Amino acid sequence: MHALNPPAAPSPTPSNTSTSAKRKRPEDNVVHSQPRETGTGSHIYTQLTYTIDYLKGRAAENSEKWYSFKDLMDYLNVTDATIRAQLQNLYRSTNPSNRIAYNKDRDSYRYRPKYDIRKPADLKAYFQAQKSAQGLSVKDLKDGWSTVHDDLKVMEAKNEVLVKRSQKDQTAVSVWDNDPSLMNIMDPEFINEFHKIQIPPNPDDLRNSLMAAGLQPSSAPRQAEVKKTDNKKRKKAVRRGGKQTNTHMASILKDFSHMRK
Repeated sequence: MHALNPPAAPSPTPSNTSTSAKRKRPEDNVVHSQPRETGTGSHIYTQLTYTIDYLKGRAAENSEKWYSFKDLMDYLNVTDATIRAQLQNLYRSTNPSNRIAYNKDRDSYRYRPKYDIRKPADLKAYFQAQKSAQGLSVKDLKDGWSTVHDDLKVMEAKNEVLVKRSQKDQTAVSVWDNDPSLMNIMDPEFINEFHKIQIPPNPDDLRNSLMAAGLQPSSAPRQAEVKKTDNKKRKKAVRRGGKQTNTHMASILKDFSHMRK
C-alpha cells in the first residue's frame, strides 16, 4: 500500500500592498509635533517672546510710554481666555530675568532693560546712589535708552560724566560719573609753557637727564640689596637623641654619649 503524498501547498499570491506604491496620507491626517505657525505663534512662551520684542521696539521710540494688557493682546491677536491668563501671570512675574515691567498703579506694562536708566537724570541718580566709582557699559544703557549716545555728548560737554571712546570710530564705550566742581581752568600761559617742554625721543636720554638733575627715574633698574653674611662658621650644636628613658638605671648603665660623631 503506497503512502499518499500530501498535496502541495499553494504558492502565496503577491499582495497588492507589496507591489504597489505606498499611498501617502492625506494632508488633513498629518500629525504635527507643534502647532503650525500662524504669524504670532501659539505657544505661550512664543507669545511672551513676541511681547518682549514688541515692547522693546516701542521703547526705542518712547521709553516712557506704558501699554495696557488689552494693547498687548490686540497686538498678539490672542482671544483664548486661558492663554490670556497665563500671559498675564508671566508679564507680572517678579523674576529678575523678566524683561517686562509692570506698573500696579497704572495696570500697564513696558520694556524693562538691564538698567532702569532712560534719560540723563536717571544716569545721574544711579551714579549718586552707587557706593563705588564703577562705570557702566554704554551698550547696556542703549538697551533702554535709545538716545544715549547723543545725550552723553551733551553731558560730557558739561563735565557731568567721563566717557571712554573707541579708537576706531570714537563711539562711546563706557561712562563714569564726574564732578564738575573738580574741573579747574588752567592758565593759558601755563598750558603754553607746558607744551613747550620737549620730551627726548630716546628713553635713555630722558633717564640720563633725570639722573643728572638728581632725580630717580621710574624706569631705572632696581638694585638688589646684598645681605651681609657672617663668614665665621657657627659651631654646630650637638643634636641629642629623643626622649631619654630608663633614667632610673642611670647609675648602672654606661654612658657612651662622648663617642657620638
